[in-house]
Amino acid sequence: MKKTIMTLCFLFTGSILGLHAQSVSPSKTTYALGEAIIINFSGGPGNSKDWIGIYNQGETPGNVNATDWFYVNGKKNATKKLSSGSITFSSGLPNAGNYDVHFLENDGHTILASASFSVGATSGVPIASFTSNATTTTTPGQSVSFTDNSTNSPTSWNWTFGGGTPATSSSQNPTATYNTEGTYDVTLTVTNASGSDSITKTGYVTVSNSNSIKALQFNIWQEGTSVPNGMTYIRDVIAEVNPDIVCFSEVRNYNSDWTTKIVNDLAVIGLTYNRGYANGDVSIISKHPITSSGTNLGAVSLFDVDVNGQSIVVATAHLDYTYYATYLPRGYNCGGSAPYDGWDKIGKGNQTPQPVTDIAIISDQNLGSQRDEQIAAFINHVSSETRPVILLGDFNEPSHLDWTSGQAAMFDHHGVVMEWHTTKSLEDNGFVDAFRAVYPDEIANPGITWPSVATGVGSTSWTPEADERDRIDYIFYKGANVSATSAAIVGPKASYVNNVSSTANTTNDTFEADQLPWPSDHKGVTAVINLSSGTSSKITGKKLQTASHIKIFPNPTEGQFNISYNGHDAFSYKVRNILGETVLQKCNLQSKSTVDLQIKTAGLYFIEVKTETETLVYKIIKK
Repeated sequence: MKKTIMTLCFLFTGSILGLHAQSVSPSKTTYALGEAIIINFSGGPGNSKDWIGIYNQGETPGNVNATDWFYVNGKKNATKKLSSGSITFSSGLPNAGNYDVHFLENDGHTILASASFSVGATSGVPIASFTSNATTTTTPGQSVSFTDNSTNSPTSWNWTFGGGTPATSSSQNPTATYNTEGTYDVTLTVTNASGSDSITKTGYVTVSNSNSIKALQFNIWQEGTSVPNGMTYIRDVIAEVNPDIVCFSEVRNYNSDWTTKIVNDLAVIGLTYNRGYANGDVSIISKHPITSSGTNLGAVSLFDVDVNGQSIVVATAHLDYTYYATYLPRGYNCGGSAPYDGWDKIGKGNQTPQPVTDIAIISDQNLGSQRDEQIAAFINHVSSETRPVILLGDFNEPSHLDWTSGQAAMFDHHGVVMEWHTTKSLEDNGFVDAFRAVYPDEIANPGITWPSVATGVGSTSWTPEADERDRIDYIFYKGANVSATSAAIVGPKASYVNNVSSTANTTNDTFEADQLPWPSDHKGVTAVINLSSGTSSKITGKKLQTASHIKIFPNPTEGQFNISYNGHDAFSYKVRNILGETVLQKCNLQSKSTVDLQIKTAGLYFIEVKTETETLVYKIIKK
């Protein structure tokens, strides 16, 4: 939760509500097809139209219809007021898969409690799961060992390794070698006498000649304690995303040394991480060695990490939550100074929220926080740093790259165009927003990270009568030859809009772990960061080439251009500036790709297109 000023209030009310805490639980974790499903519930508000609904895992009540449902009396017509009891779905479910069961209030879609279960061919059907021992990004020729973590005792295994050798394996814990650059999927199918189950992890292995890491920013909402089974959910998200480095926000040490605990939990399922902690409420885990104990700047902690012999600086941040001025245009107070103290809506009684759109007022309240001082201290600390620097964090502030004229009529901005101070300061000092580097269009790819739908709890919205969706969780980087090659939002597609779960504005965004139970009110963000281009500092001496099966157009370009490839294999490209620095790159493409240089400076660029059999270099002029 980003605004912890309310924690004491929550703890106090929680001690009261805890006496009547709502819960829902299936009688089993796995059912056979058609087997009767018994759902127990307790602590409800006692309305006759409180109800139990079963949904496909990840679906949100209100957005889709339930797979099956009953009122608390076990019927489709409400007659009894029950706060506790059990419901029997006597016909079970006809389709195998993973399901969520929700306890919902009074014929509405307010979730009181949630749980999960699975349905298989029989109750003993295996559930596929795996991890690997390698970092996310490997170099050509490197072998990766895979560990089967499937449950319910499978007796046979069928692996498929895109781009790997061998391409398939029937071993329980196989090894595959990757020789060609690209991004590849891994699929595992497990079988026993009761049935089969499969899992595919998309883009699980990236092979590159460059020194790269996959980083994940993860606000864990009070160490996962705000969501039932939160610690397990955090572990499973990390296993699914398979990052090299994870930076956590809201590490409160409720559970003693929480960072060591998550490292130990990951080790149980075959993932080895090192841990780092430097006071504050942030910490880091890394598959690569952490060579310093961390420098603490208050809201930001810094660590030295050795990535295959290259030393980099990784900073993890959780900035001030007060003076959250992004709420003012939404018509809500921002926890700032009078008259905008508190968090209630601006406007009295039954009035709708009264938006504040005066930029001077918004800016003044925003600067009342400590965020600008906190980020200035970080920028000053690394001002003379020559190594790559990666900053991950929950900033509690939107981006100046998002609150543009293009978004002025979206997300209840009410026409406000705002250069938010924290991200603008980073950009002015040479830092690059990884998500916006990969997805520069803030309208097509808003990349919302707040407020996320969380599993097993009610609404996480703080502005129930407004759309507060924002991107406030970030990965920034700085350094010669450093670039982001991919980025994604981690977590469910749904966010709260006017207190209702919605997946609007997510069509073009890339998501990871969006089908898993989610432990936080924030979504995470991940990026693959290329730390060095692996090329000489100048490219001007290379021979420029042409080929009829590769076309680059239009040239010159206003910002966007296309690469068209008439071949049967995949291709990759790198875009370098006149100094030889890689500014964009993508791998494992088919037929055509659109390249966006709109946020890059005008001038001459070189496009290196690589296929299985050749590497060709083209030049293009950005006007």
